[in-house]
Amino acid sequence: MSDGSGDRVSGRWREALTRIRSGDRVRLTARWIFPIASDPIEHGLLEIADGRVESVEPLSGRSCTDAMNLGNSAILPALVNAHAHLEFSDLAEPIQPPAPFSQWIQNLMGHRRSRPESVTESALSARGARESARCGTAIVGDIVTGAWTPEPVTSGSDVVAFRELIGLLVKHKNPQLDVGRKHIQDCRDNGVFPALSPHAPYSVAPSLFHSLVDLAKSEQVPLCLHLAETKAELELLSTGTGELVEMLRKFGLWQDNLLLRGTKPLEYLMAMEDLPTASIAHGNYLSDEEVAYLGRHPNITTIYCPRTHHFFGHEPHPWQNLLDAGATVALGTDGRSSNPDYSLWAEVQFLDRKTDDKARPCLLKMATQSGAAALGATSAGTLEPGHEFLSTLIRLADTHLSNPWQLLLDSGSQPEPLPV
Repeated sequence: MSDGSGDRVSGRWREALTRIRSGDRVRLTARWIFPIASDPIEHGLLEIADGRVESVEPLSGRSCTDAMNLGNSAILPALVNAHAHLEFSDLAEPIQPPAPFSQWIQNLMGHRRSRPESVTESALSARGARESARCGTAIVGDIVTGAWTPEPVTSGSDVVAFRELIGLLVKHKNPQLDVGRKHIQDCRDNGVFPALSPHAPYSVAPSLFHSLVDLAKSEQVPLCLHLAETKAELELLSTGTGELVEMLRKFGLWQDNLLLRGTKPLEYLMAMEDLPTASIAHGNYLSDEEVAYLGRHPNITTIYCPRTHHFFGHEPHPWQNLLDAGATVALGTDGRSSNPDYSLWAEVQFLDRKTDDKARPCLLKMATQSGAAALGATSAGTLEPGHEFLSTLIRLADTHLSNPWQLLLDSGSQPEPLPV
């Protein structure tokens, strides 16, 4: 905004967040408030005290001279990126080529090996967290590997650290379980939210996977598995053949008895059904039976990464079928290895351009409340009274649109950066 009102809104928003974090009572007004649990409120008033929402309601002609006016903006619950690989924040563009998938994986591993020793994964993850915050994302589910150390994030988005665990052979099982236990304790000792991520069916033996599920349950931490991501994965599980077998042979890991033939993603879902907080990343090729199962188990969130899905040229994602079945669906960015950036809002707007207008409330819920559920962030995801105030501000486009959903998701409507 050329008249300087944009700078004033930015200043008020930063001041409001600072005061709220200090426990002050703060009243905010904006053109629209999207509580998630109820319909959008035009010219709404939001009152926060001791860091929690006290009330959210229409102004209804009342004068609120003590409220901080955020102008032509929308107040949302915090944007949550439920699945990201922040370590790839050093990439300017996705790794090529996207197919075959097994070659893309090998190229990704080659990129890791090519980094100078001075470039640490912890620094790259912190860089990704700062980028996420600049894109208005408050919480990120980050997949971390052995080169990452649990340092508290002092600037940028809050991080839930999913420790990636890989092991196909019998000798890998106990060491990887020890790694998982140590990760949980180290995170807790350093004020970081711990979680576990057995990587995928083609990289984690079933016995290790089940043991990690048991560990997540006993320690009450979230668990995420890459599942039904590619047709190659389904082929491997079904027949023990295909490009992933050839890749594993190159790595010296393939054995004919590694996986039981005729396995389906459903069997992995069933193993996760008793976890309080579980998710699958991607879910691009879920069967109708698996969609129905997830509808009966909304504690297992499917995390859809729209622009990554598009990058790989996958068949249409079943996210709408999942929602129709009653399943929980969240959004993620994956990594810059398959995506141009870490903007969750860009994912929302990308998906909106491909979707019926009626789905817009679902898109916002997927980007906020459902993402919070996938990460075990029970205090986030809604602006209901009693909940902790975690919020993203969207600067609305300068248009004459009256429909709040059209206005919110207009290409000119963009998140206000969070302080970093």
